[in-house]
Amino acid sequence: MSHPLSRRRLVGMAAAAAAAADSEIAFDARPMESVRVGFVGVGDRGVGLLRQFLRVTGCRLTAVCDLVPERVARAQRLAVDAGHPEPAGYSGGPEEYRRLCDRDDVDIVAIITPWNLHAPMCVAALKAGKHAAVETPAAQTVAECWQMVEASEKSRKHCMLLENYCYFREVMCILNMLRQGVLGEPMHIHAGYQKEALYYAVNSDGTLTFAGEGARNRMGNYYPTHFAGPSAQWLDINRGDRFEYLVSMGNFARSFNKYGREVFGPDSTLAKTDFPMSDINNSLIRTANGRSLHLFLDTRSPRPYRHVYTLMATNGIYEHTEKRIHINGRSPGEWTRQGKRTAPREWEPIAKYYGEFEHPLWRDLGAKAASSGHNGGDFMCCHRVVEALRLGAYPDIDVYDTVTWSVIVELSDQSAKNRSKLMEFPDFTRGRWKNRKPLPVQGLRLS
Repeated sequence: MSHPLSRRRLVGMAAAAAAAADSEIAFDARPMESVRVGFVGVGDRGVGLLRQFLRVTGCRLTAVCDLVPERVARAQRLAVDAGHPEPAGYSGGPEEYRRLCDRDDVDIVAIITPWNLHAPMCVAALKAGKHAAVETPAAQTVAECWQMVEASEKSRKHCMLLENYCYFREVMCILNMLRQGVLGEPMHIHAGYQKEALYYAVNSDGTLTFAGEGARNRMGNYYPTHFAGPSAQWLDINRGDRFEYLVSMGNFARSFNKYGREVFGPDSTLAKTDFPMSDINNSLIRTANGRSLHLFLDTRSPRPYRHVYTLMATNGIYEHTEKRIHINGRSPGEWTRQGKRTAPREWEPIAKYYGEFEHPLWRDLGAKAASSGHNGGDFMCCHRVVEALRLGAYPDIDVYDTVTWSVIVELSDQSAKNRSKLMEFPDFTRGRWKNRKPLPVQGLRLS
């Protein structure tokens, strides 16, 4: 399971990581021969990610925690079947995860629990001297975001968002193109979720799930990071630019009542309850360097599934839904020449450019990643978390990214509830964004 590393190679990689560090905070950069993971939350989503961590070279599951004992037992069996020693199990109460965080044989705590528990559990893990990897969104309030930053900086441990959408093949290819200057400078992104996901918000008995409870009083974007994350990486947010301010608008809410009438009957609680929330949210974000992001959330309309990322740059445009691109000077067609139209511009499939601009991670690990969920993003995300710790390298998604993408939950909600009031983004980097280098396009360094 582990990849043998010589002491000389470990020291060399640590020195290289220190030399390349792009943060003034001296985060823990000690390479590890294997990364010992403690897992908190192994329900449906948790066990799915657990399976991916077990596939990652150099990862060892040492402890698992869940409120449901049967889930803990299932996770232990999966670990043994994957060739790991049986991990320690914790269950029986809501504070058992703290015992897992205190173990000496845990390097990082993976947190796959309901949204309202993400931030408190991350802070507990960081204060216990462990790195943290957390599902989305990482926090619900501005205050929680600051608590996570302060705990991460004080402990010098990383807090990494498990944002799988950043690892889609097309998303990473576009990042590579931007780094190589092919698309010019990014100007504006239109991105958001269009997915009928009422099943995720409502239990089979008509009560609300944790996701439903997390959205029931929200007028803003309560699930922003899947689209804010990739967009932020394309825009170099926290690495030369930053989200500066936001305005947000929500519409009325009809979906929960309609779903209640249709599925549980007109007299059901779901059908008759007044929900002060918004079914569709639109948020506009402006960056310090004058770029913009239109972020939207639409997960309750009766519609087919659709991911929307449209990147508009000075030398081209990419549309994720259609997997198509147009690059000025490369794609067919020209609009004007000496004031006259010559040939209409034409779209090309993004796949045409994989040969030249495939991201190194997909070049090296694409076949292995493709069998995992979310278009391969699940495996790639887990792999990169483990790889960063094994090498003592700086992670793709750090604590500042984690909170910047997550703070949209409260900022958009406050804006939408107050006639689209302008909301300033906190500068979680405390000014360091101005000198931090853009996220590099990094190849696979361990097999």
